Amino acid sequence: MNQLLEILDPKNIIFDFKASTKEDAIRKMISHMVATQTLDAVHEEETVSSLMNREKSMSTGIGSGVAIPHCSVHYVNELKCAMAISPNGIDFDALDHGLVQIFIMLIVPKNKFQDHIKTLALIAKTLNIPEEREKLIKAKNFEEIQKAFLSKS
Repeated sequence: MNQLLEILDPKNIIFDFKASTKEDAIRKMISHMVATQTLDAVHEEETVSSLMNREKSMSTGIGSGVAIPHCSVHYVNELKCAMAISPNGIDFDALDHGLVQIFIMLIVPKNKFQDHIKTLALIAKTLNIPEEREKLIKAKNFEEIQKAFLSKS
């Protein structure tokens, strides 16, 4: 799971995340990425649309309180990642109908999507472990997130 730590910038972690709907959650995460200059503001709406279109095909709420919203776009040349932690959970139309507490958003360059399929699978596999999820949900800062991921290795 160190791979996630490599792609996750501490400034793109939102603690105590609150949103009322799936679209609200996606919009807030993208706005945060724009505010931290991870994503260019000119692409904000297009990115939200791309993520929402992906959600229409099948929810990225994979169950067990985890969602991995992702899309591939032509205007980024490297993987962009954000994480949001919602201790109370948000309705995200998850496959198991449960609330989502951990969001990991990936915006992937169009020509490199295949490279990141492994990243998606690794995140899903690690967050499938209840103890790992609990550590993340309780995390209050980046150091606690690092500890949660590194304690597994």
